[in-house]
Amino acid sequence: MILEILVIVLVIFLSLITMILLIPFHVVANGSTTLSSTNFQIKFSWLGVTVWKSKSSDEQKKKAKPETKTPNRRRPVQIISLLWKSYPAIEKLLGSVKKAIRIRRLSADLSFGTGDPADTAILAGYLWSLVGLLDGAFPSVSLSLRPNLEASSFDSSFDAEVAITIGFVLTGFLRAYSRRSFRQLVKEVRA
Repeated sequence: MILEILVIVLVIFLSLITMILLIPFHVVANGSTTLSSTNFQIKFSWLGVTVWKSKSSDEQKKKAKPETKTPNRRRPVQIISLLWKSYPAIEKLLGSVKKAIRIRRLSADLSFGTGDPADTAILAGYLWSLVGLLDGAFPSVSLSLRPNLEASSFDSSFDAEVAITIGFVLTGFLRAYSRRSFRQLVKEVRA
């Protein structure tokens, strides 16, 4: 009798873990940025239930306390060295993340100006070629650029919905974490 109950509990537990790993989480993010303010919100949901929702950026700024740390001048060099050494592990991790993420919709609107019409036009040309590639490669992506040739400005807004399957990310991370150089990189970044 007790053995049967334990088996049932174990089967339910394993089924729940399998569902969490294979049923995608939906991430909805939206925000806007200007030269003077930033507003960003993100929401995670699973099976139609909101699991976590961020607070607005203004609320986080009010609660944030300034941190004072003395910078370690050797740390950036060490991190770059560890990034280089763990490149094969990071490549495998990014491949797993690519399999795990499906973009349902992504729309962004960017208005910018450098203050110099020639520089703004050159930058807009480069960005339009990049937008053309992204729009062609991903049908659910809609990007628009509006160069401001008269003044220095930056305004942007975006809205995105992405489905993430945690199982692919977890297996990719575990494969990458089995490499010593990647473990050292994670340890150094967390410090």
